[in-house]
Amino acid sequence: MKELDYAVYRKKLKGCFIGKSVGGTLGMPFEGRCQVSNVTFYDPVPDTMIPNDDLDLQVSALEILMRTGLPVSRFNMGDTWRLYNQETLPDEYGVAEGNYQKKIYAPLSGRYNNKFHGGMGAAIRSELWACLAPGNPYLAVKLSIEDGCTDHADDGVHAIMFLAALESMAFTETDVEKMIEKAISYIPEDAKMGRAFRDAVKWYNETKDPVEVRSRILEKYSSENWTDVTINVSFILTALLHSKGDFDTAICTATNLGHDADCTAATVGSIVGILNPDGISEKWTAPIGDELVLSYNMINVTESATIGDFCDEVAFVAEKVMEYYNSDVKFENLPKDRKTYNMAPPRLSGHIDKDYELTEALIAETPLTVSVVYPETVAYCYEKENNFKIKIENRTKTEMKGTFTLGASQNVIITPSSFNLDLAPGDKTEYAFNVKKLIAKKRVPVNTVNVLFSVNGLNWDASFGFPDAKIYHVENLETGEKYDVETPFAYFAVPKGKYRYTLDFIPAVSARALRISHNGKAKFDTYLNGEKIHERASGREYVPAFHRGCCSIFTPERGANKFEFYFDNETEAEAFIEIGSVGGCGRWVTFVQYV
Repeated sequence: MKELDYAVYRKKLKGCFIGKSVGGTLGMPFEGRCQVSNVTFYDPVPDTMIPNDDLDLQVSALEILMRTGLPVSRFNMGDTWRLYNQETLPDEYGVAEGNYQKKIYAPLSGRYNNKFHGGMGAAIRSELWACLAPGNPYLAVKLSIEDGCTDHADDGVHAIMFLAALESMAFTETDVEKMIEKAISYIPEDAKMGRAFRDAVKWYNETKDPVEVRSRILEKYSSENWTDVTINVSFILTALLHSKGDFDTAICTATNLGHDADCTAATVGSIVGILNPDGISEKWTAPIGDELVLSYNMINVTESATIGDFCDEVAFVAEKVMEYYNSDVKFENLPKDRKTYNMAPPRLSGHIDKDYELTEALIAETPLTVSVVYPETVAYCYEKENNFKIKIENRTKTEMKGTFTLGASQNVIITPSSFNLDLAPGDKTEYAFNVKKLIAKKRVPVNTVNVLFSVNGLNWDASFGFPDAKIYHVENLETGEKYDVETPFAYFAVPKGKYRYTLDFIPAVSARALRISHNGKAKFDTYLNGEKIHERASGREYVPAFHRGCCSIFTPERGANKFEFYFDNETEAEAFIEIGSVGGCGRWVTFVQYV
């Protein structure tokens, strides 16, 4: 059992979030600049902290914990995308929110249709989990996964795991290179990210030149997305090593390396802030003050007035987390006058979830924990087997005995649809079933299946969804051959040659401006109802977002509409086609039917 003095923890905690706020404010004006800068101080000098999703989402997560109680669970962390940040949801946030609209829940929500699964959106909210599990990197990693998997997969989740471990260790350790190596050990051995991080450390030790390390990282781990997590976290490590514990050097170096500069400067600022909270000088804190400033689109959140107040809340929840998970780190010298808050009691006994399957989604947690495992396509395809599986675990202290049934619309056939259930405390089991749909005129973005339980004299339900795969009517313009292609994802491979892909659709709301993201590496022209709206050359930058990359605004006709995509490629190439809303960063829409 390790002991951590509460006053030391509280000071490091404040250093973490002050460092994050300073770094984020410094780096924000340079966000997205893929070049080397020469920043030495705020430019421009602010009069308050600049709001940033780096901190917004951690405020959201803490409120979810206080409102719903422990355990930290992907089931509740998904509320971020259902309740908060409703005005503008870029990249992976928008994908996750779109999946939640379709009732595709975490962790599948972070994987399905997600070309941004390796973005920085999870890495930037690692600090909360480290601060709730100080000195216990294993626990910090497990908590961070529950958050990160809601909108990320693979390298995006590996990044939050790595940073949460590193930041957790910063509360009790000081050897940065040893901390980095240990943090790498928490991610899979074959992960690209681990190789990149070791390269960054090796190259910095060889050259002592952050700009040279940057050049080598970009050459070996190139990406068209400037929010790529492997590149940006490698920049964080480079800045951390170069700083030798000096806060000014750390945040300026991270900002000057470019790319997702607000996030990299904020994260390295938090790490150095934990390691040495006294190293953050007044020249950085005086311009921005202590006020906690959130983005305008943060709704349904009651935030703290100051960063100090927010840290009081984090410290309160940290005590609960450490007790709940029986952490091997305990606070000592707890002051009697420390602040306390109302927090929901635990929903379940202390439990750290094991690994999940790639297409798994958690749809219920109490009184039974229920997950659905989807087929690989996730979206329903007519010509393929659509085999599903339900996994149920009894995490109560009572035997659970009864039945459950699966209900859907009259167009969805589920076989079998009724099951008997008999689970002793701690037991788990699986049930397989198949989903078939009649050939329907319209294909819809959401099909809901209700799971109706009747157990121990109690009735309750849960639900999940699956979308229909889009159908493209394809014509080979060289041979005249015609056929249909189902695409369960927004992205798909287009063969070599000249083809026309036709997508018929009906918006549920007429005369509303929408955006289409017509992206990918393929060369193609886009027509709407016979009128050309875009020409795309082959090999262009591939960033399939609704607010950046290749998009067009259009207003569909009432009733039937037709997109035609004319492809002309010398080799097979990928295309990405999806419809989103107009305004801000846009949102994936679910009110368009495909026919």
